Amino acid sequence: MSDTVQEQFVPGTLGADSMRLLNLVRVVLVEPTHPGNIGSAARAMKTMGLCRLTVVTDRPVVTPESEALSGGAFDVVQKITVVSSLDEALRDVSFVAGTSARIRALDRPLYQPREGLSRVFSHTGNGEEAALVFGRESSGLTNDELSKCDIHINIDANPEYSSLNLAMSVQVLTYEMRQLLLRRRQGVQGKSGFAEEPLKPEHRQWESFYAFLEDSLRQSGFIKPDVNGTIMEQLRHIMGKADLTNHELQILYGVMASLRRH
Repeated sequence: MSDTVQEQFVPGTLGADSMRLLNLVRVVLVEPTHPGNIGSAARAMKTMGLCRLTVVTDRPVVTPESEALSGGAFDVVQKITVVSSLDEALRDVSFVAGTSARIRALDRPLYQPREGLSRVFSHTGNGEEAALVFGRESSGLTNDELSKCDIHINIDANPEYSSLNLAMSVQVLTYEMRQLLLRRRQGVQGKSGFAEEPLKPEHRQWESFYAFLEDSLRQSGFIKPDVNGTIMEQLRHIMGKADLTNHELQILYGVMASLRRH
């Protein structure tokens, strides 16, 4: 039975294809301060049908506080993937949406939740892994962390009081994800119900390319031994704006390798 037929007879229930798209999305929490917020975020996820939670931290995540605030979602907490860096969390991810409460001067597309999450599903429709990244309670994501994201999502709240805690932000975005899937209708371009986009490189492919590029530029003398990472930061921004597909990155990689050999 198709998603459309299931949703007609069981309002609010997602079919197998919608769940496939949802299960390719992981929620990533970067250095949350309070274990209770991890439990609350897990609860927000489970109410919307998500279960893949990754936490970037060096602290315990399974605690009495996270258990108490997870409600009936402690199973999500117990299955958390704990990593030491955002790079590790995104290693096999092809498309990353970073959340931010502030509009920052970075060259990344900025979306409201519904439009941004449509782009996320455009990639999971291709079978790609995607991530929704949330920052610290007090300061959010750093500019360096936001530069690792393909797009930025901002929740349009009351400008006089736009403070959303971590779990609230997770709830808003995961709710919008579920609503997008429930609203899908036949006749929308792409087998997933969303306009599908070309395959994107995984995060680890980008990091491998950047390491190769920096090494090549240092060998050629373009980057001096005593220079900090400013040039590489600018090159990362340029590549992010280019929004390259996996095929395009491989071409660029090949061009660089050819130039290096000669």
